[in-house]
Amino acid sequence: MGAFEGAFDTLRGDQISSGFWGEHTSTIDWCENNYVHTPYIAETINTLTNLPSILLGFYGFFSILKNNLPIRFSFCYLGLSLIGIGSFGFHMSLKWEWQLMDELPMIYVVSYAAFLILETSPGLKFRYGILGPLIMIIWDIFVTISYIYLPNPVYHQIAFALILITTTTKTAYLAFKLPKNHPSKFKIGKTMSKGIITFAIGFGIWNIDNIFCKQLRIIREYLGPLGVFIEGHAYWHLMTGYGSFLIFTASILLHLCIKVSPDAYTFNEKAFFPIVYPVNPIERKKVKSNGHSK
Repeated sequence: MGAFEGAFDTLRGDQISSGFWGEHTSTIDWCENNYVHTPYIAETINTLTNLPSILLGFYGFFSILKNNLPIRFSFCYLGLSLIGIGSFGFHMSLKWEWQLMDELPMIYVVSYAAFLILETSPGLKFRYGILGPLIMIIWDIFVTISYIYLPNPVYHQIAFALILITTTTKTAYLAFKLPKNHPSKFKIGKTMSKGIITFAIGFGIWNIDNIFCKQLRIIREYLGPLGVFIEGHAYWHLMTGYGSFLIFTASILLHLCIKVSPDAYTFNEKAFFPIVYPVNPIERKKVKSNGHSK
């Protein structure tokens, strides 16, 4: 599919439009100059800054397994890795197929988070049975098909923002309803806020990079090798990856507080990469023996 004549085509400017992976077919070419560091990667900095998100997602996934938490929560972290892998391929090749692998998993992961946040009844059995997953899958299929036929980045961003804002609002409401002065309420609120602020700052830097692209390119040329430190889209990758990790971690503890007990699980909110774990082995065995490990 050829490039869509749409919202972000102005970022292309005089960019190189083909390379090792062939002609660029993505609807977006970001502000980073193409093939500056190697002929095999279109946007080097934007590509490499996805590695922390990929590794962080796997770290979260294995922490779920290590601490015998319900497997359903591991898919949030795996989704973060999947988005990072898709974004890595997208910025490396600037191909439409890889752009879809970057953007569509964003919808899928947030949709899954929305599905989980609606499962707020006590116990870890699905509240709505098969209906909840079915609605989520139908929504994902609708967005996938409509985006393929209407490949405008603004459409994707609106769909993503709507479900993200709705999920975040619902999560904040549930956190507010936790027992007053309970340690978990403080941990969840602090970590969730830190994640949202980090995410929002990354979003702001990304938009500055879009709006002032021409000026920033001039500054990068002047700075030479140090110009890599003002690649705004790279900060978006780093900050949203870390922000998402914190939001997922806080949300997992919130779910377990509601579904199991506010006293059964915790995490160290002072840790840079906090992970949820049982307060004691007895609680872990209790949850496992009741069939709540999925």
